[in-house]
Amino acid sequence: MQQLELVERTVPARTPNRLRVFVVVAAILVVVLVAIAIGFARKWPFSREAITAALQQESGRNVRIENFRRTYFPHPGAVADGVTFLSREGPGKPPPITVQKLTVEGNYLGLLAHHLNLVRAEGLRVLVPPFDERSSTTSFLANNTTLSIGKFVADGAEIDFASSHAGEPPLGFRMPKLALSSISPNRPVSFQSTVLVPLPPATVDVSGKVGPVKTGSISQTPLSGTYTVKEADLGVFGGIAGKLSGKGKFDGVLQHINTSGDTDTPDFMVTRSGHKVHVNAHYQAVVNGLNGDVALQPVTANFGKTTIVAQGKIQGESAASNQGKTVSLTFYANRARIQDLLRLFAKEDPPSMMGPIVFRGQVRVPPEDRPFLKRVRLQGDFGISGAQYTNPKTQKDVDVASAKARGEAEKVEDKNDKDHNDNYDPGKVLTNLKGHVVMQDAVANLSNLSFDVPGASAHAAGTYNILTQHVDMQGTVDLQTTLSKATTGAKSVLLKIMQPLMRDRKGHGSVVNLKVTGTYHNPNFSITPATK
Repeated sequence: MQQLELVERTVPARTPNRLRVFVVVAAILVVVLVAIAIGFARKWPFSREAITAALQQESGRNVRIENFRRTYFPHPGAVADGVTFLSREGPGKPPPITVQKLTVEGNYLGLLAHHLNLVRAEGLRVLVPPFDERSSTTSFLANNTTLSIGKFVADGAEIDFASSHAGEPPLGFRMPKLALSSISPNRPVSFQSTVLVPLPPATVDVSGKVGPVKTGSISQTPLSGTYTVKEADLGVFGGIAGKLSGKGKFDGVLQHINTSGDTDTPDFMVTRSGHKVHVNAHYQAVVNGLNGDVALQPVTANFGKTTIVAQGKIQGESAASNQGKTVSLTFYANRARIQDLLRLFAKEDPPSMMGPIVFRGQVRVPPEDRPFLKRVRLQGDFGISGAQYTNPKTQKDVDVASAKARGEAEKVEDKNDKDHNDNYDPGKVLTNLKGHVVMQDAVANLSNLSFDVPGASAHAAGTYNILTQHVDMQGTVDLQTTLSKATTGAKSVLLKIMQPLMRDRKGHGSVVNLKVTGTYHNPNFSITPATK
């Protein structure tokens, strides 16, 4: 009872003190809030004038706002409709930046620290001027600011790169998602975006960091991140088809971005051949973020059991070029198969020849409005060792020709024993082929071409039209045996009489002239003795 009485006596004694403290604190808060309200009333940071002045200061351009309203609850801020950043060139020029709806949100404590929680730009459109005019836009990115922003969202943004040629439409990039975060002075900005790339059409997811912007030298602005490419449609280039996907990473500065990654194209096709080939590649490259030029160093592509290594450039013909990029590559393959290459470019299935091949050369593909095979310009050297033909009749013809060249004509031209001729197997002959090729306008000019089988060696030059498959070749064939021994019957007797008039091969064997015309599938061979 004594403890209970003590409590009853002490509670009333403390209550007035607590109440007085609460009243004092509440009064101070009211005075502070009134003072802040009076200050904001005199200079509200989200007024039409304040927002316009801030946008003009950051962009270095005059800004026009069609409609404007303030917001107070639950967050202080403003909403501006029809925001236009005017061109410095005058009213006749299109505005470089427009925003359908700009929403600014802050919080009352953050206002004292010049911090905004969120800026949302709906219907953002950016027009990037031609290359020679872009220097005038760098001040927008390089201006210093004391404002920090928690997050900037511009889903649905569009960026158009204007052409330097009158009448040509701009190159447009659409961004279904675009978000920047941690925006503050002299610090890198984090970004995350989904970009619809126009050429080749593809969806690219990219995230990373950019900045801080180097004042007066935007090209040295650092950036880094990762990206994923989804189903880039290669069919827009003409002559080829397939959907390319890939992923990679990048880092460096805007003018020199180091990037590496892997691509996968399960259905790559040169449309003329009609064969889908699974191609995957690993690449390292340097990208110029100011003009889009790419230096490949190197690219390793794999398809079938063939590996090709290439390096070179993808760039405009000049700094101000807006006509597309020219591909210039050097390439080589020390581990390749002729059947894999034929499957890419020829309609035959299976390919007409099989065997290992080595080659090296250069290729150039300018951005011309012509089919892919017409645009490709190629030169190089190749060598095929131990090749065989997949068509049994073709391989048998080569086998028989080799047997005749070795002086075994009587075994394969026994007219008195047709069954013997049909059943004779001269042995599987392996073919060696090498030469130099220059291809332009879909016509391959072949020189220093040599073709070897046991018993014979041919040397030729000529042309092959890839589109029409027309052949025009001529040269000579050195036979291991005399021409009379390469035939039988009356032809053999006649050639023995003519032998003194024919060119021989250092005292043994014969030389004949060879001419091949017609098409790849229906060639016409003409062989005549070479006279002294």
